[in-house]
Amino acid sequence: RHFASFQRDRRSIAMVRPSPARFCALVRFVHERCGLGSGTPLVSPDPRRLSADCVGDATLDTLSEAVRLNRPVVLRRRRAGSAAASGSIGGLGVEPANDAAALVPEDLVGHPGTASDLLPRLRALCGRREVLVRLPRPPRAASLWERLRSEGHAGDAQGGPTFGDARERAPYRRVDRRPLGDVVDELQRAGSEANENMDQQREVGIYAANVPIEHILPEFAELLRPISTGVAHHLRSAFGPQVPGTPSLYLGAGSQRTPLHFDPTENLTIVLQGTKLFRLFPPSASSQLQPRGGLLAAAACWTAGVVPAVYSDFDAWMATSGRPAAADVVVRAGEVLYLPPGWWHAVAGSAEPNVTVVFGYAPSEAKGAR
Repeated sequence: RHFASFQRDRRSIAMVRPSPARFCALVRFVHERCGLGSGTPLVSPDPRRLSADCVGDATLDTLSEAVRLNRPVVLRRRRAGSAAASGSIGGLGVEPANDAAALVPEDLVGHPGTASDLLPRLRALCGRREVLVRLPRPPRAASLWERLRSEGHAGDAQGGPTFGDARERAPYRRVDRRPLGDVVDELQRAGSEANENMDQQREVGIYAANVPIEHILPEFAELLRPISTGVAHHLRSAFGPQVPGTPSLYLGAGSQRTPLHFDPTENLTIVLQGTKLFRLFPPSASSQLQPRGGLLAAAACWTAGVVPAVYSDFDAWMATSGRPAAADVVVRAGEVLYLPPGWWHAVAGSAEPNVTVVFGYAPSEAKGAR
């Protein structure tokens, strides 16, 4: 019930800036509901020493252990002629059925400008259907505190627009409705211009995010049936109930970004076209990431029976003094990221159109979720 309430509107509740003494109240509440409290197996890397190495590659056989340990892993695709990429260990190659290809058939992996490009297929299947798109966050001047913390640090703040504002009670309040065909046309234009002029990236003003595929795009759902069947067959037993509204579609371009947050759900992110960069921080870094929501927010969620996503005032894309180390994980077309509940993440898409599908599940009772 709690996770269904969260997924229906994907909003955080009563996200007001708390006093320092109460800043982790909402984080603690969500962690406890997800089974991240004491006594539950939890990999909590030292946030000062975190690196991409802590996010390993997995096979379908080893994914269940990653779920138990609450550790992010990536299912890669085997590359022809590469033993490392094939997942060989001690001279023994991983069987093809154990890698991402077991979940994502090759004919559903899109490559721009080829017959496999997913965008024309999306337009032909569902172009007339309206979807909710997010609009970029208005630019804001950095506060004095942010300027002082970033002084002398070469940041990576340059990039695409951020869609979502953690300062708002509803972070994704700025939305519009567009026919999916118009969205595809806009993203394809941006991709074409990015290829023609590598030095000047065209800013894209829309991002189709968290679109319920089964309900809004049934034709696309049918195309993705092999993936849904594979996920259910191979991975369903590792998780709790599937979150209503998933799988959901994320469709963007122009290096779009999301604000830093963590979800209370077990997420399987499947990139079908383009790439996604995930900047990850472990649950143990929460106290350093300026989470929003104090005692009032936690009490409101407990009363309403809602387990929300938790957002942060922290700009994950700006290099600042005192920032915990982040693990930057690139997920390419045809690959799958398992992201456990409680892991903070900010996400950036590729400059060219990127297509992603996310399956969400409640954590299982075996992990202590309640």
